[in-house]
Amino acid sequence: MSTGSRKQRREHAQPRTAVGAIVAAGAGFSSRWLLVDQPLLALAVIAVAAVVLVLATPRVPLLIIVTCVMVSAIAVQIPGLNAENLALGTVAGLLTSLFLAGPLTMAAVLRHRRDFHRRGWRLAAMEARTRSRDIHAVLQRERMSLAAEMHDGLGHSLTLIAVRLGQLSLQPTLTSADRAAVSELREAAAEAAEELGIAVRLLRDPGAIAAAPVAPAVMESVESARSAGISVTADVPDGLSAMLSAEAQAAVSRLVQESLTNAAKHAPGEAVDVSVRLVDSTVVAEVSNGVSAHSTAGPTSSDGFGLVGLRHRAAMLGGSLEVRRSPDAFALTLALPVDAKPLATVGAADGTYIAAAESEATQRRAKATRTAIVLPAAILAAVLAVTVAYLAVATMSSVVSPLRFAQIQPGDPRAEVELSLPLLELLDPPRDEFPPGNGEHCRYYESTVSFFERGDVHVICFDDDVVTRTGVVRAP
Repeated sequence: MSTGSRKQRREHAQPRTAVGAIVAAGAGFSSRWLLVDQPLLALAVIAVAAVVLVLATPRVPLLIIVTCVMVSAIAVQIPGLNAENLALGTVAGLLTSLFLAGPLTMAAVLRHRRDFHRRGWRLAAMEARTRSRDIHAVLQRERMSLAAEMHDGLGHSLTLIAVRLGQLSLQPTLTSADRAAVSELREAAAEAAEELGIAVRLLRDPGAIAAAPVAPAVMESVESARSAGISVTADVPDGLSAMLSAEAQAAVSRLVQESLTNAAKHAPGEAVDVSVRLVDSTVVAEVSNGVSAHSTAGPTSSDGFGLVGLRHRAAMLGGSLEVRRSPDAFALTLALPVDAKPLATVGAADGTYIAAAESEATQRRAKATRTAIVLPAAILAAVLAVTVAYLAVATMSSVVSPLRFAQIQPGDPRAEVELSLPLLELLDPPRDEFPPGNGEHCRYYESTVSFFERGDVHVICFDDDVVTRTGVVRAP
């Protein structure tokens, strides 16, 4: 951290430290009431001071808080300072320091725990970026090695084939039809060599994707297959290329190319059906061909790399490739978003995962915090509601009207009198003002319903099975 940053932090901390010292001193002055005549007032002042310290000055050192509390708690005893007052001031100051330091310490623990988790998420993000760079470096080395192998081996062979076919097309013994067929094969070999060169450049530099050749339109592949003698039925919407992103169009074209190639290799002579349709925001391309008794359903395990590439392309574009095999048919179905784009790289995916995990952890922590606050509050509210309800019911159910009380006389049978009395007695009855005699059991009822000021209290005393006496305790 730079010197300017440290100076700025000190300048911001000074006012907060002064506020914390003043609040702590005020709590210390109020501590004189803690051990004497007004402890509730002292506790209220200390609670307010604790809340202010936690919310306004959470980073004030505890030493400053304790020092200000002890000095003010002892200073308030100075007018009549003696050994006893000094001891009382010290005890009150220590108790006040405890009440203030507890919430501050808890707030510091929670703050450090939150900072710890934040550092953990930052380290995870850094690790994800480092891992992404390492993976990218390894992939790039593999691409360079593969590009070199393709360029030196397959590229050389394709070039030689194109040259030999060019020489063969000049032979005077060839018929016009044979010369045209050889020329067509030479052009196909040259195009394959050119596409291989572009693929090699892409392997060496993935950023050169813009230089990649545009995949031929679906109908171009269909017409090429028909010219090669394959029976193809196509159902393709007009203007398909304008409806799809470049990536989606390339994936559909490659699917048709691969399917037609597979049909020519593994099901020669069988008809091929090509269907492309739009379903909402998804393009669905399906290619199927029949399977004869002398053909296979699809690519064998040794040469099925085309399907692997198609499946990988579909996954990278957020779609799926379905392969269906049966004794008499083989079909490929590709489903992609019409605006498909390549998914994020490994590093971006890791970063997204870490951000999502951090967000989830934050939500869980917030939920736990809300539970920690709401649950005690709900329990306290329930206790308060039950208490208030009980007091209300007890107050309203412990009333004997003056008329009914006047009808009760000494000597009345206890069983008859109890039938007309309420089930509940007065809460906190004035037993000292009208105490039961020897062997008596007295019951106390209010004359009217009163929640805040007690009215007259009717007293009915029993001895064995009769009413022994009655009385009234007048309202104060």
